[in-house]
Amino acid sequence: MHPPPRFILAIALLALAACSQTPAPQADAAMPRVAVAQSEERKCTNEPRTDEHDKRPRCGGMAVAPAASHAYRITLDNGESFTACDITQPFSGKIGGGMVTMSFTPADDRTGKVAWHFANAQGMADTAYDYTLSGPEEKMTGTFLANAAVCGQAAGLGACAAANKQTFTSTWTRIEDCNE
Repeated sequence: MHPPPRFILAIALLALAACSQTPAPQADAAMPRVAVAQSEERKCTNEPRTDEHDKRPRCGGMAVAPAASHAYRITLDNGESFTACDITQPFSGKIGGGMVTMSFTPADDRTGKVAWHFANAQGMADTAYDYTLSGPEEKMTGTFLANAAVCGQAAGLGACAAANKQTFTSTWTRIEDCNE
């Protein structure tokens, strides 16, 4: 069973208070012994941890900056948009009234591949693009370059058209989380 949150908060506040206060000097004969005990005690520090084995206690006041969000609102040139919760991981979005699924596979935080799959009651088609992101992370431009033939099936027949080096752009605007 886990201790109640109030208990944990009380212990954390006591530890913080112990690290941030030093006792007033004492004027009795035991002073040298107290000073030796204090110098042997581990002091708290505000220095960053040196590695995962650094167990020095922290004095508090070291706020960790929140990590930048990897969530983006992606708007295509035709005005359609969708949300990606983390563009550093594989993600997908739907456009065209849900008939087109774009499945992204990032190579890193600025490049990757996207597979397009179009499907409705009359048939389906697939193609792929490479994408590159440029500009400041708050609002990037995504450039898509076709890298594959367009292949489709309809009425029991299949066909592929040669890869056309077509490009188009999009706008990737950072959002705080996926609920925006």
